[in-house]
Amino acid sequence: MKRYQLFNGKAYPEEDNLIHASSRGLYFGDGFFESVRLFNGRAPFVHLHWKRILRACQTLQIEIPETFTLQAFNQHMLALAKLNEEPNSRVRFQGFRSGSGRYSPDNDQLAWSMLSQSMESDQYELNKKGLTVAVCNTHTINPAPQSSFKSSNSIPYVLGSIFTRKHGLDDCFLLDAEGFLAEATGSNIFLVKNQKLLTPDLSNGGVAGVMRNVVVKQATKMGFQVEAGLLRIEDAIDADECFLSNATRGIQWVAAVGKKRYFKKVSERLVSSINQTHVAIS
Repeated sequence: MKRYQLFNGKAYPEEDNLIHASSRGLYFGDGFFESVRLFNGRAPFVHLHWKRILRACQTLQIEIPETFTLQAFNQHMLALAKLNEEPNSRVRFQGFRSGSGRYSPDNDQLAWSMLSQSMESDQYELNKKGLTVAVCNTHTINPAPQSSFKSSNSIPYVLGSIFTRKHGLDDCFLLDAEGFLAEATGSNIFLVKNQKLLTPDLSNGGVAGVMRNVVVKQATKMGFQVEAGLLRIEDAIDADECFLSNATRGIQWVAAVGKKRYFKKVSERLVSSINQTHVAIS
């Protein structure tokens, strides 16, 4: 089957190379990206992704065309999913400054591309085998204006993934310069201790995850006390449960950090509740 990509709203064969070598996104990493999960041809958290796109453009001083609205963004995603016959999919939106020039761009207009990847399930599924995680000791996460969204400069997460692969892990915890937990390579961190959910404060440099937002609100509705704060690896070792969250996979429970082993009771409840509240079509 022929597959398609979108570039500034137009469909092209996926194999076409549309980004010029002088693109600012390639030259300077002058942009950002967003990953959105579609279930049965709908994106239940599209409004949260759109808010992060707006924040990214505001921070990077990229100008969004008047015609590119939340509704247009959503329609483009659904159109791409339909073209590729993937109602259950992960859509990656890549935004970048369209201007040329060196560090000083000649214009600040948004240019963008969109790709899709098929996902098997029409709801979030908790991983059957728990993740094995350790602390990454090769580098730290440093808070910056672009920390709260997914900047095109993803080197800390690339290096974290390399650390994960070399040590035979499923993921790793990234620390800030002071040794506090910041996030995992592509997910936010949650700890469960005595029916309380703890998560690293975003001032540590972690991304303001869409699923992090959903988990906080859903857990609160379920009666959990949720706190964001400064957490160290000792807090993870002392916790009853640990799980990671992102918009593509939902919740992934952690089975082990070193010799510490965890349960998954709260993770299972949260996944079920999120699916029932947001994903299932009534």
